[in-house]
Amino acid sequence: MKRLPPLNALKAFAVAARQGSFTLAGEELHITQGAISRQIKQLESALGVPLFLRLHQAVQLTDAGRELAESLQRLFAEMEVAVNKAAGKHRRQMLALNVPPTFATRWLAPRLSDFQARYPHIDLSITTDRIGSLREARSLDCLIVFDRQPWAKVACEPVMKERHIMVSSPALWKQGQPPALPGATLLHVLDGGQRLPVWEQWIARHGPRDLDAKPGLNFSTLDQAINAALAGAGVVVVDEAMVVRELHSGELLRHNPLQVEGPFGYWLMLPTRQSGTPERVSDFRDWLLSCALKP
Repeated sequence: MKRLPPLNALKAFAVAARQGSFTLAGEELHITQGAISRQIKQLESALGVPLFLRLHQAVQLTDAGRELAESLQRLFAEMEVAVNKAAGKHRRQMLALNVPPTFATRWLAPRLSDFQARYPHIDLSITTDRIGSLREARSLDCLIVFDRQPWAKVACEPVMKERHIMVSSPALWKQGQPPALPGATLLHVLDGGQRLPVWEQWIARHGPRDLDAKPGLNFSTLDQAINAALAGAGVVVVDEAMVVRELHSGELLRHNPLQVEGPFGYWLMLPTRQSGTPERVSDFRDWLLSCALKP
């Protein structure tokens, strides 16, 4: 293809892919849903491949669409940095961010070098103290909340849902087989002093039905439970996104291909109502959601 597709069509597709909706993409770009649909059809025609599956009252990215969306999110971010620099907007800015402890250490921290490379003028101030209300969040630019649903009366976007898998240290495996659950030490996570029912949900979905989920070790954070599993203390059912590096290195082994989508998820929230979103917040939001598209 000698000529690139129209930039408006590429932008419409990138926003629709991030939002997962033609309607929401239209609202963000201040054009109609029909205009978004026409631009994406134009792009699909130029590329010769479908980018979305049109389902009943929903759209879903095809494999080609997902690959293109990941590339465009990265390219548009790089273009924005270049334009801002040329326009003299490359001044240092501070962004105050609050995130859950395990998300901070296991998901966000490994990706911060990428953020710094794209936005070297933005300094992040990251805290992990538990925020329980909008009043407590007033001093923040944005926060990532781990909850069943977003808070009311606050702008928010979904980042990712939990996808639980069962893992343990290879030290517990024998002859290529994972430790048998009856007799294994189960690792649990507490939330507000109460144990999260992760094991109970797993057993209800995948069994074994006679497994007693009550015994085991309890930890105040998921990060602590993961570290205990790495040390061979027991078996843990954990959000796959939090152990990507350990699975890749072989420090943790997945027992089977089964998974359970948890009731909790991560939500990006903007705690204050403003006439316009600050540039530093928009930059962080775009980068965060582009990373969340990746496995």
